[in-house]
Amino acid sequence: MMVTLIWSPGFQAPSGTPVEILTRISPMSLFYALLVIVAAYLVIRASTMVLHALAQKAPRARFFFLMLAPVIRFGLWLSSGMIILAIFAPSRETLLAVLASVGIALGLGAQDLIKNIIGGLVILVDRPYQVGDRVRIGEAYGEIDHIGLRSTKLTTPDDTRVTIPNSEVLSKMVWNANSGVPTCQVVTELYLPIDIDPIQAMEIGYEAAYSSPYTLLTKPVVVRLQDAFAHHPYLILRVKAYVYDHRHEPALQTDITRRAKAEFLRRGWLTSWGLPNPRHEKGTGIPSAT
Repeated sequence: MMVTLIWSPGFQAPSGTPVEILTRISPMSLFYALLVIVAAYLVIRASTMVLHALAQKAPRARFFFLMLAPVIRFGLWLSSGMIILAIFAPSRETLLAVLASVGIALGLGAQDLIKNIIGGLVILVDRPYQVGDRVRIGEAYGEIDHIGLRSTKLTTPDDTRVTIPNSEVLSKMVWNANSGVPTCQVVTELYLPIDIDPIQAMEIGYEAAYSSPYTLLTKPVVVRLQDAFAHHPYLILRVKAYVYDHRHEPALQTDITRRAKAEFLRRGWLTSWGLPNPRHEKGTGIPSAT
């Protein structure tokens, strides 16, 4: 037996059915939904700009203001989503029907998006990193400057923007260099011939670190030596020092390398690697370590 459903102006769809949901979609409801989305976007942009401005004016509280940005972003998008649901589904039955339909649709075609959103919520709660931290995720290393619903964005020391889906963060190891504070430890590796005086090499490492304007002198400086071999034996001089602001990490590494290598060249330690000895040449213009 075939049953035919004929739509008439007096036909009333059962509450909570897709037909009722469709009947509630009108130009006015679409306008209100669009208005909510635009308002949420503008408020998020304005709050982010205000928080970044406050972070620039108050460096000591910079990480606190930067931490609030993703929390506000998540909260506003979640609230706007609930408001839009209320516009299209004011009754409880209709709301449940909409949620069930959306859940089925997302389960079938947007699994990756849901994983990324869940990953973003986990990042906000567990806090393996926050905006402003200097982290390594997989092969990417740099400063976190955005934590969104779908992805995390960081900027490398070479000023390259890297976008990482939040779901990948849950399955990868994360190295955090500063964990919400401005200072962080910087490791600078220098390579020397195997036959140089190790005590003098360590003294040069300490002098190069302590004389750098980027070094935080209230933190300890550690210098270590390690033998290595690659085609021929050589020595690794590893200088560990704290920088007062992690954004100056490349500058500290460059400064320590410049000062230490200048002294190595002045003493003629690198001649065995084919580099000239400045003591035997005039007018080299190599700066001293101090």
